[in-house]
This record gives sequence, C-alpha cells and structure tokens, in this order.
Amino acid sequence: MAGINQVDGRGGLARLGAALNPLLGRDVADFAAARARFAATLPLPATVAVIGLGHGEGRTSVAALLALAVAGWSERRVVVLDTVSSPVGRQPPVGGVPQVGDVAGRTVTALLGGEVTAGRLPSLLDARPTADVVARSRLRAARTPGAAVPVLSLPPGGSGFTPQVVEQSLVKLRQRADLVIIDTPAGPGPAVLHGVFQHADHFLLVVSGHGDVDRRLLAVLRWLDASPGRSRRRTVTGVIVHRGWSVPRWQFSELPVVLIPRDEGLRRRRIDRLGRQAVIAGLTLAAEVGEAIGEPTDTHGPEGWPQPGAIAGLLPSSAPDPTIFGHR
Repeated sequence: MAGINQVDGRGGLARLGAALNPLLGRDVADFAAARARFAATLPLPATVAVIGLGHGEGRTSVAALLALAVAGWSERRVVVLDTVSSPVGRQPPVGGVPQVGDVAGRTVTALLGGEVTAGRLPSLLDARPTADVVARSRLRAARTPGAAVPVLSLPPGGSGFTPQVVEQSLVKLRQRADLVIIDTPAGPGPAVLHGVFQHADHFLLVVSGHGDVDRRLLAVLRWLDASPGRSRRRTVTGVIVHRGWSVPRWQFSELPVVLIPRDEGLRRRRIDRLGRQAVIAGLTLAAEVGEAIGEPTDTHGPEGWPQPGAIAGLLPSSAPDPTIFGHR
C-alpha cells in the first residue's frame, strides 16, 4: 500500500488535486459516477437520432459528444451518419478542414476532425453485396478521413441524403456497429427526416437553454409525436444545451432531460481539450441512452413514457409558437 506521502498513479494525482480544489473534487466524483452508470448499461445495438427544430440549438455538438463518450469509454463500435449537407464555407478548406468560423466547420464531420469534402459513403452503398455482412475493409474505406470517430458522409454536391440513403446505410451497418448516431438537419422540412423517423430506435430532442425551455421541448415533442414512423415504442430523451454558469430551468418533469454545456474545446475541434463538464455530460447522456434502449419493450418507456399517439395526452392543447426558434 502506498505510504502517506506517495501518490498512486493517475488516480492518486486526481485525488490529491481534489483535496486541493473542491470543484475538481466534485468533478472527479461526478465523472466516476457517470462512467460507472454508463458501464452498467447493456451494449445493445441501436440507432439514435439527434433532432431539433431550430438552427444553432446544439444538435451537432450533442451528436459529436455522445459519439466521443461512447467510443472513448467503452468497446462499443460507434458510427456517425452525417446527414447534414456540407455547406460551402467562406474560405476554402485547408486539407478538407474548414475554418472554425465557417458554416462548414459546424458539421459533425468537422467537429470530429474529418475532411468535410471527402465523404465516401457512396463507395459503401454502390458496392454489390457479396455476403450478408459487409467486409470490414469496405466499411473502413467508406469512412470520412481524419475523423476521431468513424463518420459516414456524402461528398459535396449531388442530391444529398434521402430517406433511401438512410435505410441503405443502416442495412450496411447492421452487423458492423453497436451504436449508430444520426446527426440531422433542423426540422421539420428536410426529406431525410422521414427516413430517420422510420428507422431510429431512440430520439434526442435538442433545444437551447436560453428563453422558454419548456415551450421549446414541447414544440419538438409535438413534432415528433405527429411525425410518421413505425408503429412501435419510441424512447426519447430531452437534451438542453446551455452556456455560462446559469442553469436553465424547466417544469416538464415527464421527460428525462440531460444538460449539456457548450464546450469551447469541441467548438474549436480540439477534442484533446474537452472540458471536464462536457466529458461528464457526455457520459451521462450515454448512460441515459443506454438505459432507455435497454428497457423492456412494453407499453411504456422510461419514467412511464407512453407510446406514440398517447404523448399528445400529456401536452397542453395550445400549440407552442414556432417563432421561439427564430425565423428560418
């Protein structure tokens, strides 16, 4: 056993730092709890869709953080589907990587370090199937270069993601991924969302933490409840993305909610500089998703969450004003 003046590796350094810094001590305890909670979830295969109604709400950050948390703290095979069309940035990308301030730099491909102009998903979809399982080498060849977590994306131009491309991609990944995370464009207009609603197992409803959070959550929930999809249980988790020290407040207690802080390291695509709070939030979200997916399939989900159609019974009769998300 280490003596009183000895530090036992990284764990000892963390405990020593915690003794000197109460905030770090809280973070160490929260990290350990979140990691243990995530480790206790069953590694069931699932497709998780990150959806929302407004631009700039934080969907892409949530998708990237969830992918990093699951891939970084488990052996589960994670693949991200970037269904957001890669826009042209103000400046030409250098080596396929746009400037941080450019619009193209805010896609999940860019946040994870991938080359936004080098999408290779067509090579996977165009290949003639020679067996029931896609060869690992073919899947590796279809990944977007440079991404910290495997990303499948389309090259610039063309018709972009369609519902058929979503379905074909998920069929190819059926035996090769434990978790598929789909980053989606802002709803409700894009056609790709029809394919997402049809095939996703779990939905993350992402809203910004400023303004009336309850109205934002209700608006996204109403949209999801009215959207087409398979007649089966849909599990959902609300995700509130906030910045600063102020904690958003909401009253909609029926919906499981995870708070995600906006992280400067992630925004600048410096994954090695993720903040402690962002890492803890990512693991908490991963645990929440794992628990929801692992629930037995019956008429209710986590926290007694009902089947589609019955959701409307929990919501106020007055529809939320869509202008809370700003003008499109």
